[in-house]
Amino acid sequence: MLSYQHAFHAGNHADILKHFVLTFVLNSLNKKDKPYTFFDTHSGSGLYDLYDNRILKTGEAEKGIQKLLSKTSDFPEEMQIYINLVKEYSKKNLYPGSPEIERRLVRAGNCLILSELHPQEIEILRNNMNHPTVAPETKAKIQIHNRNGWEMIKALTPPPTKRGAVLIDPSYEETQDYIDAAKYITEVNKKWSNGIIMLWYPLLAHRESDITVMLETILESARKVNPNVETCNLQLCVYSKDEKDLPRLYGSGMLVINSPWMLKESGEKIINFTRNVIAPQFQQGMQV
Repeated sequence: MLSYQHAFHAGNHADILKHFVLTFVLNSLNKKDKPYTFFDTHSGSGLYDLYDNRILKTGEAEKGIQKLLSKTSDFPEEMQIYINLVKEYSKKNLYPGSPEIERRLVRAGNCLILSELHPQEIEILRNNMNHPTVAPETKAKIQIHNRNGWEMIKALTPPPTKRGAVLIDPSYEETQDYIDAAKYITEVNKKWSNGIIMLWYPLLAHRESDITVMLETILESARKVNPNVETCNLQLCVYSKDEKDLPRLYGSGMLVINSPWMLKESGEKIINFTRNVIAPQFQQGMQV
């Protein structure tokens, strides 16, 4: 949907989960001295001002990343790459979106391919990628496409490098997004069976059926392609579904196909740590 703008939600609890997994996967790819290609299907503008009126209006960053940074300095080792990067930007009252994290972490000489359809967001994205605000220009090869992200990964995978990953983060404003996620991930996985596929998805009480069908379809297809495929499904809930005034977005998830070693164990540790800091009421609710 072209009406969606991530600036309203940048730095919220969902971004913490998504960007931790993103940094973990990129770090895993960087451990081997072999070329790779990284795709981001729904890129957004890439960098966000924490004093932007849209961020201030929702207060989601204040309850998310800003609360995490202000409440503790004792972060788990597995979280350090993400936290150190975020701290660097927070000094200038900024939060790095997925493309900016990718720009910083994709190793020199490798290819980063970004896609954004929104006419305003694509121009901001191009400016942010071409004129870095915080850190020097990357040595990665960056391609920016003003096109539908689903079409982009269908057309450009498998990449010439064979090795790589894709982050998929649609708006989920319409039922079609859940259908498209299952459809395109299934198609991409069939022809790029060793590619790491990361899908972010919201946890919404009124969309439980759509989410379940989407995840089951993707996992069933992945296991048909490779019965031994490593998968990881992480969920960060910051509100219990039993709460009386349950927010529309009570948490989010990250489904990873061809999951890197130790992502599940590290992810669960980070989820528990993050939830204890930014949502202690969740633990209290679970004990009632």
